[in-house]
Amino acid sequence: MATKSNRLVPARAIHPGEVLREELLERGIKQKDFARTIGVQPTHLNEFIKGNAILMKAWLSNWKKHLVFLTQTG
Repeated sequence: MATKSNRLVPARAIHPGEVLREELLERGIKQKDFARTIGVQPTHLNEFIKGNAILMKAWLSNWKKHLVFLTQTG
């Protein structure tokens, strides 16, 4: 007999870099420009977006601040 579960399980885990990539695409922001805006090397941001680098905690507040600002001005 099968048991029912009310737990939703995603088909796959989504890397935060993938979410950021989609957000930048939707807003028409180039990775290179965003990296400079938040003060990181464009190559490091790209490696994070591709899932090959870890998320630096210090980046989070910068991302939020700049993405919110870009939303308000864009």
